[in-house]
Amino acid sequence: MSVKMKDVKAKVIKEDDGTYSIACSALGVYSTGKNLQDAKKRYLKAVKLHLAVLHDKATEDIITV
Repeated sequence: MSVKMKDVKAKVIKEDDGTYSIACSALGVYSTGKNLQDAKKRYLKAVKLHLAVLHDKATEDIITV
Protein backbone atom coordinates (compact mmCIF):
# COMPACT_ATOMS: atom_id res chain seq x y z
CA MET A 1 0.00 0.00 0.00
CA SER A 2 1.30 3.40 -0.92
CA VAL A 3 0.08 6.51 0.85
CA LYS A 4 1.06 10.04 -0.15
CA MET A 5 1.12 12.72 2.52
CA LYS A 6 -1.50 14.74 0.64
CA ASP A 7 -3.85 11.75 1.01
CA VAL A 8 -3.49 11.69 4.80
CA LYS A 9 -6.34 13.71 6.24
CA ALA A 10 -8.15 13.43 9.53
CA LYS A 11 -11.87 14.00 9.93
CA VAL A 12 -13.22 15.52 13.15
CA ILE A 13 -16.73 14.38 14.06
CA LYS A 14 -18.91 15.86 16.80
CA GLU A 15 -21.03 13.02 18.11
CA ASP A 16 -24.67 13.40 19.20
CA ASP A 17 -23.71 12.97 22.86
CA GLY A 18 -21.27 15.92 22.69
CA THR A 19 -18.08 13.87 22.49
CA TYR A 20 -15.66 14.06 19.57
CA SER A 21 -14.15 11.45 17.30
CA ILE A 22 -11.17 11.90 15.00
CA ALA A 23 -10.58 9.47 12.15
CA CYS A 24 -7.79 9.03 9.63
CA SER A 25 -8.74 6.13 7.39
CA ALA A 26 -5.55 6.46 5.30
CA LEU A 27 -3.48 5.53 8.37
CA GLY A 28 -6.12 3.47 10.13
CA VAL A 29 -5.90 5.69 13.22
CA TYR A 30 -8.98 6.70 15.21
CA SER A 31 -9.60 8.33 18.59
CA THR A 32 -12.35 9.75 20.74
CA GLY A 33 -12.52 12.27 23.55
CA LYS A 34 -14.89 13.97 25.97
CA ASN A 35 -14.14 17.27 24.22
CA LEU A 36 -12.23 18.38 21.13
CA GLN A 37 -9.01 19.06 23.03
CA ASP A 38 -9.09 15.58 24.61
CA ALA A 39 -9.82 13.93 21.24
CA LYS A 40 -6.92 15.79 19.59
CA LYS A 41 -4.53 14.81 22.39
CA ARG A 42 -5.54 11.14 22.10
CA TYR A 43 -5.37 11.26 18.30
CA LEU A 44 -1.84 12.67 18.28
CA LYS A 45 -0.74 9.99 20.73
CA ALA A 46 -2.32 7.29 18.54
CA VAL A 47 -0.59 8.64 15.41
CA LYS A 48 2.78 8.69 17.18
CA LEU A 49 2.34 5.11 18.37
CA HIS A 50 1.21 3.97 14.92
CA LEU A 51 4.19 5.58 13.21
CA ALA A 52 6.58 4.12 15.80
CA VAL A 53 5.28 0.63 15.06
CA LEU A 54 5.65 1.19 11.31
CA HIS A 55 9.20 2.43 11.87
CA ASP A 56 10.08 -0.61 13.98
CA LYS A 57 8.64 -3.02 11.41
CA ALA A 58 10.48 -1.31 8.55
CA THR A 59 13.74 -1.40 10.52
CA GLU A 60 13.30 -5.10 11.33
CA ASP A 61 12.70 -5.87 7.67
CA ILE A 62 15.95 -4.13 6.68
CA ILE A 63 17.99 -5.83 9.40
CA THR A 64 16.73 -9.33 8.53
CA VAL A 65 17.58 -9.02 4.80
